[in-house]
Amino acid sequence: MIEREVAIVTGASKGIGKAIVLKLADENKIVCAFARTQNKIDELVRLNKNIIPFIGDITNKSFVENSVNKILNDFGKVDHLINNAGMAVFKKFVDSNIEDLQKQIDINLYAVFNLTKALVNHFIERRSGTIINISSLAGKNGFAYGTTYASTKHALMGFTKSLFMELREYDIRVSAVCPGSVETEMIIDSPVRPQKIDKALKPDDVAEVVSTIIKMPANALISEIELRPNNVK
Repeated sequence: MIEREVAIVTGASKGIGKAIVLKLADENKIVCAFARTQNKIDELVRLNKNIIPFIGDITNKSFVENSVNKILNDFGKVDHLINNAGMAVFKKFVDSNIEDLQKQIDINLYAVFNLTKALVNHFIERRSGTIINISSLAGKNGFAYGTTYASTKHALMGFTKSLFMELREYDIRVSAVCPGSVETEMIIDSPVRPQKIDKALKPDDVAEVVSTIIKMPANALISEIELRPNNVK
């Protein structure tokens, strides 16, 4: 079994996921970066050889299970799972449809279930592991144009809190990170774009929080954290 820490990060090719991958790789962790797009991940691998790409659809149960099995066979363990992949459809409710909701459920909830389910017995057997779900302040509040998105993030918060209660006895840490507006492709061209986009959080801010959660002593846990832009008026 390898001595270095091994992390899985989903949604790794851009935005918050890319920042998390680079942050953990710079800390000399082996980072298994899950994404749909090969060329963007290849760019990350060129930046840091600690990054190992896994290209595929994380809503596909077989792909997830096969990938996790390969990681466990290659390294003998996984220490951290960061469920970051997400998508948002921002529309007035009267203009939304069930397909919009389903697409977001698939990525924002079902994919999280898939990865977590594939790893949970491994974490239980080792009595160790960190699961960090990148949620949103939309998982705690409602907002205009966000009925479908906020619904999925509220569901993710319920999943995270319940999982925390089940796994705590096995010394497994389960955390939710709830950022406000982050300067990513998701919001820049959307109806919920902040007026002062330069005041929005940066992906590196979220990556710093993830790194901090992972570095906490084994007897300490940040179960939930809200991250907001400062000085936005």
